[in-house]
Amino acid sequence: MDDLEEFESRHKDLMAWQRFQDELERIKGENTYDDLHDFEDKSLSLQQETSTQLGAERCNNPVEQ
Repeated sequence: MDDLEEFESRHKDLMAWQRFQDELERIKGENTYDDLHDFEDKSLSLQQETSTQLGAERCNNPVEQ
């Protein structure tokens, strides 16, 4: 292989590697975005559940005045 062919071959390999890295970063970013939304959904659900439980406890145990 002459120098030009070797350069072109390495260039193609590096470009393929770069595309792979870009795709990996894109997927990682999507997963982070999805994980954040899953966390927010679980947090909101837990807040609503806790609020509902506290409301039920207040109805069952009214404070004497």
